[in-house]
Amino acid sequence: MAYDDDTAIVLWPEYFDSKRTRAEGRKLPVDLCVEKPSLDMIAKGAILLDLEYKIDEEKSYPGNWYSKGGCVRVEKGKMKKTEILTEIGKILVKNQA
Repeated sequence: MAYDDDTAIVLWPEYFDSKRTRAEGRKLPVDLCVEKPSLDMIAKGAILLDLEYKIDEEKSYPGNWYSKGGCVRVEKGKMKKTEILTEIGKILVKNQA
């Protein structure tokens, strides 16, 4: 499936940040998160999952609107959003320095 801006899934760094609480936007268990994930790390996870992606550096997470941390938009593909989050979380933990 090709990347389509209208159906793309938005992945915010806040979803993968181990220092955030669930109320602050973390979507995964702490053991699948890393400290201060970057857009490049998330994009690398999308590449390893063979998903097309686009990086939007000027976007703000709604719960953190004052910080322009950006987001990564990935193609919907054959996986659900929760599956994509989990797989990228595993990749981030495995590849953290």
